[in-house]
Amino acid sequence: MGDILQIGLEVGLVYGPLALAAYISFRVLSLPDLTIEGAFGVGGALCAVSLTDGYPPVLALVAGAGAGAVAGLTTALLHNVLRFNVLLASLMVTTACWSVTFMIMGGDANISLLAESTLFDWAVNAGLEFEWAVIVVAGAICLGLFVLLGWFLSTSYGLSLRAGGMDVQTARGAGVRTEGRQTVGMMLSGALAATTGGLLVQTQSFMDVSLQAGVVVAGLASLIIGAAIVRSPRVLPSMAAVLLGVVIYRTALSWALDAGVNPQYVKLVTALIVVVIIAGRNQSWLLLAPPGTAAGRRRRRQHLQFFEEDRVVHVV
Repeated sequence: MGDILQIGLEVGLVYGPLALAAYISFRVLSLPDLTIEGAFGVGGALCAVSLTDGYPPVLALVAGAGAGAVAGLTTALLHNVLRFNVLLASLMVTTACWSVTFMIMGGDANISLLAESTLFDWAVNAGLEFEWAVIVVAGAICLGLFVLLGWFLSTSYGLSLRAGGMDVQTARGAGVRTEGRQTVGMMLSGALAATTGGLLVQTQSFMDVSLQAGVVVAGLASLIIGAAIVRSPRVLPSMAAVLLGVVIYRTALSWALDAGVNPQYVKLVTALIVVVIIAGRNQSWLLLAPPGTAAGRRRRRQHLQFFEEDRVVHVV
């Protein structure tokens, strides 16, 4: 059990920036922005190529984050300038990023980094085992991002960005240029997702284009788990909950693999974890309530409210 918790903490902290990216997109901006998957791939690819070209690990990670910011900027421009729906724009950018990842990697599907220096070397040289070196370095990065994001979102600019996510019309009425705030938020989200891509390739010592598949689900799962544990509108508790959620999520996956689940079924396990959490949060157990009872009437009211609030997104 101790090994499972260690693996969950190790991988969870590496995925911490991705969880924060999902928090920015889905909670702060309230936008169905799926660019984080494409940003993850291009960030990891550029970080890997930079390492093989001899650049320092820190600079390679920053370059990868910059590539993710460009992906977020592209989605923002499609949305704000060409008036594409955010969901459609992010899907198009994510699809394009798959090819861009190949282009960055020179047409190769994978790159080995076994002979390259990584961010974790100094901790290993200090006497730590590699697993604990990852925990220390990734934990320090998550802590730094947590502090910086908390400060940024508490500034006047950050407050206006959050206001646009809560109510666009009210924010515009108060003089907030919501388009510019959305652009900054999408770039920030893309940079965070790409940071995880760079950290992951340095952890695994290779980059493969398949690493980015299913990244959105991982981010959403972390966000949902965190929201189910800590229900707070405040920024710092919400971000802490998201980071806790990603650790719990990765620990659950580690436990499933340790229990003998076929690695090929990991994505199915991921989907089931998300479904169970959402169902529990939405009190779906009320479906079992007999019609005509107080619980049954409550279930009916909740369903009607859901159907009134839930709408199909217009993409054309």
